[in-house]
Formats: sequence, structure tokens, C-alpha cells
Amino acid sequence: MKVGKAFTAGIVGGVAMTLLAWLGRQMGIGLNGEMMLGTMVSSPGSAAWLIGFAMHMMLSVAIALIYAWGFERVTHRAGLVVGLGFAVIHVILAGMVMGIIPAIHPMIPEQMPAPGAFMANMGTSFVALFVIEHLVFGAIVGAMYGPVVSARPLRTETA
Repeated sequence: MKVGKAFTAGIVGGVAMTLLAWLGRQMGIGLNGEMMLGTMVSSPGSAAWLIGFAMHMMLSVAIALIYAWGFERVTHRAGLVVGLGFAVIHVILAGMVMGIIPAIHPMIPEQMPAPGAFMANMGTSFVALFVIEHLVFGAIVGAMYGPVVSARPLRTETA
């Protein structure tokens, strides 16, 4: 497994997600995963956002390592399309996790709104941005990972 490639791809994918969320906020879609993560351990503000950003980068690397394991052990290939396939599974799991956030976040629902599964409580545009961010992450990780180390062995014909 190419740990360094997966690590780098996870960082680039995580930063891309953060930039997409920032663009969304500029368009009125207030998706701010970094603030949601950061306020799990800190009061709202720039420090919470930075903590949340660090948490998001760590999660991005960990998830990219899971993708890399899948590339090597399950699909025996990587690439943009394979990464998108993994991202479909990723978005389903992440979407379900969003539904249980109120159970683990100390500020939800009293001080922050509960996002709901797939951010559905926030509106259709939030759901769309949530899905797009995760698909972009998967495409980036798949494309940056490159050829797998443990390629599937070639079949040999027997007489």
C-alpha cells in the first residue's frame, strides 16, 4: 500500500472539500463541517474552526488510507472512476453519521441545528453540496493514488 500517496491524496481531498464548502458559503449554503467538528471540543470562533479543520484533515487522511486499502485489496486498481465508486459508499456512510451527530455533539440541538442524515434538515442545497464534496474527495484520492502495488495476478491458461 502506498501510504505516502494516500496521505497526500487525503490532505488534497480534504482541502478540496473545505474549499467547496467555502464556495458554498459564498453562495449562501452555510455548510461548515470544520466548525461543526471544532465546536465538539471548543466554543464557536476561529479557534474552533482551526481545531475542526485539523480534525477534518486527520479524518481525510484516515479515510484516504481506507480507500488505499480498498484499492489494493478489493478492486486491485485505482483511478478517478474507482475513487468515485468508493466515494458513493463513503457518502452513504458519512450521510448516516450526520444523522447521529446530535447524540455526540454537545451543542446540538440547543445551540446549533441538528443537520440530519445527509444534512437533510438543512435543505436540498446542503444535501447536494455534501454529496458533491464527498464525490470530489473520492475522485481526487483515486486519481492521486495511481497504480496499485498489489495488482491482481494474471490468469494463466492450463492445457
